Amino acid sequence: MRKKTSDMNEHRVTAGSASVPGPRSVPLELPEGHASALLTDEVRRRYIQDILRMHSRLSYHRMAAELEKNDALLHRSAHGRGLVTIAAHTASIPERYLLGLAGFRLSGYLRAGYASEDVVFEQSLFCEPIREFHDADTHVITTDADSGRILGYVALAHGKDPEPRPLLAPDRRLFPCEEAHAMRLQTVLPDAAALNTHEIREVKRFVQAHDVTDRAQRLRITLELLAGITMAVHASGGSIKLLVGDVEEHVALRHLVLLGLDVHLLTGTTPALSRRDLMHPMYIAREKVLPFCAWTPELDEIAKRGKLLEQAVADASPIRALRGLMAELSGTVKHVEIPVEVAA
Repeated sequence: MRKKTSDMNEHRVTAGSASVPGPRSVPLELPEGHASALLTDEVRRRYIQDILRMHSRLSYHRMAAELEKNDALLHRSAHGRGLVTIAAHTASIPERYLLGLAGFRLSGYLRAGYASEDVVFEQSLFCEPIREFHDADTHVITTDADSGRILGYVALAHGKDPEPRPLLAPDRRLFPCEEAHAMRLQTVLPDAAALNTHEIREVKRFVQAHDVTDRAQRLRITLELLAGITMAVHASGGSIKLLVGDVEEHVALRHLVLLGLDVHLLTGTTPALSRRDLMHPMYIAREKVLPFCAWTPELDEIAKRGKLLEQAVADASPIRALRGLMAELSGTVKHVEIPVEVAA
């Protein structure tokens, strides 16, 4: 990862507060309390803008080659269409790149209104805390082949239990979607009761760069990320049995259907997070958000779907490729009502 003039090998991001220029002066005739509030609002605004500007200028031009050299990649594609997509576990990614990935996630969610500016400002954050990443989290990243800028990102988050715990265990760590929706997976999907927590991944932070406005390019980036997810699951050798998360029914749900997954969409929850949580606006700013579960297919079928997605990514016309994919990969959606009494 680097600024456009130099690589992050030389300019390393370190933990701490981002510097913020002094705020504009506040009129002296304002009441003291009002002036103080305006001052704080202005400093907060400039702090957030500094973070957004910083992450928009960073480049990851050497990341793919460095991880490939270290045999750390679960997936890599470069189809000559100006994009490079890789997938790797947290444990395989140097800290300087993890800080940048966490910053891209945060800046994308700040721009969308899904992350709390107040929490970012009060905690002097410039990225999501990487201490919350699990070593086995999978990061799928699409970058511009020329500039090295991140154009798209999605994660498959591992459970937080240090050792595999039965899904039925009352003391196991909950997945974030379970916490937000006040539910337990085994009660809403009884067939999953035999799983352990290390056989499940939560799909999180599907983000694209805000300045990519071309519809065809955004679609190509989406296809790249979906291919990366598919090949990362395949690289697990069958150890990932279930994908979970939450989606807006008329937005990200179509991505899951494009993967050919049979999705259980769970209805009847009222998701919320504490106002102290960095991501609590996710459940205020978005339209109706529903949790989902989807079983992963057999390895042979995953490989077949991955090949179809790779062919779509390589197509000169992503819109034509999408039509072809929809003919080949047709997932299903089943709505499952969660009883009111079912809670975590």
